[in-house]
Amino acid sequence: MTIAIRQGNVLTVIGPGGVLHSLFSTIAVLLENGKWGSRFPWIMNGLYGGSLADVGAKAAYDEMLEIRRELAQISPSEVVWDIENPELSPPWGNSFGSHVSHMADYYVTDTGRNLVDEIIDNLESQIEFGGPLQIVPFDGKH
Repeated sequence: MTIAIRQGNVLTVIGPGGVLHSLFSTIAVLLENGKWGSRFPWIMNGLYGGSLADVGAKAAYDEMLEIRRELAQISPSEVVWDIENPELSPPWGNSFGSHVSHMADYYVTDTGRNLVDEIIDNLESQIEFGGPLQIVPFDGKH
């Protein structure tokens, strides 16, 4: 299923839900010692839980900046595809583009944008305009 991030009337298409789940699995395993939401509760429990209220936008934004900084120190070979099944590999195996030098660059949306940066951009928009930030199914229509 294709998913998107909704901020007001604006949708940011992410792509297959497995890509977002892998990003969050990687964060939980590599940055939170396998304890989902222990360091980054606004992102891991709020946003990934489906909806982040605007009251948590600034804290979530700060968390994502730290996540990006820490992922930039980790090799893409360390990717975690699924926290529930750590032996599972990405559908494309161990190959990734030459532009990917660390985990902060590993994930891209269906439109080719950096997923970590897209989340940060959406959080900036949420801080500016308010309202919830939601992860929603996307069927190709607005």
